[in-house]
Amino acid sequence: MDYMKIRQFCRERDKAFIDAVTKDDWEGLKSYARRWGVPIPSDKDVMKAGIYKAVQECDSIPQDVKSEARSKCVALGFRPTMWDDIAAKHRGEG
Repeated sequence: MDYMKIRQFCRERDKAFIDAVTKDDWEGLKSYARRWGVPIPSDKDVMKAGIYKAVQECDSIPQDVKSEARSKCVALGFRPTMWDDIAAKHRGEG
């Protein structure tokens, strides 16, 4: 993938992530995923939690969107970040 395609991918990803978190636009996210060949889990809650966690790791996403993603992830009953998942696994919590 050349530099311009990487930039385009990142711009489209950021827009899809931000719209999913702030506008609950999951169809836009799915469209982005199909366009770029990114797999999406079939379980809706797992998909949302994964996106919420991914948003928090993107340096290009505004902090207010990251905070909203964290809150929504917890509201779904998931640990707020992937780092929380790793820590739990190391503690033997699965």
